[in-house]
Amino acid sequence: MQRRFVYMALILMLFLSCEEYYRPAIDDVSGMLVIESLVTNDPKQNFVKLSVTDNFFDTNTKDTLINANVELLEIGHGIIPAIEESHGYFRFTKTPVPGLSYKLRISCQNDIYESDTVVMPPLPMIDTLYTEFKMEKTFRNDTYGPVTQIDIPVRQIYIDAPITPSLEYYRFNWRAILQWNFSPASAGGVPPPAIYGWLSVLNDGLFNLAGPKQHSVSGKVEKHPIMYLAYDSKRYLWSSEQSGSGWILILEQYGISKASNDFHERLNNQLSAEGSLFEPLLNQVYGNIHCVSDNSKIALGYFAVNSYRQYRYFLNLGYDEKSEMVQRQIFRYPDIPQYGEQAGVVPYFWEN
Repeated sequence: MQRRFVYMALILMLFLSCEEYYRPAIDDVSGMLVIESLVTNDPKQNFVKLSVTDNFFDTNTKDTLINANVELLEIGHGIIPAIEESHGYFRFTKTPVPGLSYKLRISCQNDIYESDTVVMPPLPMIDTLYTEFKMEKTFRNDTYGPVTQIDIPVRQIYIDAPITPSLEYYRFNWRAILQWNFSPASAGGVPPPAIYGWLSVLNDGLFNLAGPKQHSVSGKVEKHPIMYLAYDSKRYLWSSEQSGSGWILILEQYGISKASNDFHERLNNQLSAEGSLFEPLLNQVYGNIHCVSDNSKIALGYFAVNSYRQYRYFLNLGYDEKSEMVQRQIFRYPDIPQYGEQAGVVPYFWEN
């Protein structure tokens, strides 16, 4: 027995003597410049936001930029300066013009960064917006049971859009606003005022892109899915006493280049693959902004000049696929908060 313990001790010492800790040499790499930008023909959607990462492999940013300068170079027409409204947040004093070429230039921390030259596409447009009945698969988590897959009846929203030699690709943002109302119970014989409220359903986080399909002979974007809405408005409300009163759909359409479309497709692949075995690295999604004063420095970001148009629609889905549906375009554009409610008075943006 003692001899067995001696052998085991010798074997253990042999393994321990062979163990060597690997300590890789990790260089202290400074953070990268992060450039978020949106430049369109809408003055409300023209900005550049600058920040830096904590280190090369970090995705968290911090505001450490001092004395940065941002300019929009309108090729052949001069320079459009940007005004710093807050720390690292810039707005341009002029909107770009479709058909002209532009370049972004940033000076900060003794370096100069410039984007590739891009052309602003012509203003986009939608030919048709229409809807179809669909059964959407989703998941339900019961309190005491497993997660189960269920089918819910929804109204899928599609658009058709033209394709021209100067504009083939689009990007869409959307916000669907559910109008609801509630009539409180009477107290002391006097009925209290009705409550009118609203809430927003937002994009799912991925970029909604559209363009010519491979091997297609069609001269336009056809039946491109935007989003869907459930017939049962109770799925979005938090009280059984609330009743849905129709939807306001705010649809933002951007005319983009093929290069911008390809970049945002790569971002979609990045976002949809997070947590998977083959998740791409952040620094594999290259942008079009370069440090011209030091080509060893990398900037994260993509610069594009997008043409922009907003559409609004009122939709009343009814109760099921057999119900008569109401759909009409809205030609007024008031600012609508994401959510809220008020008593006795119909909100200024309300649609019937």
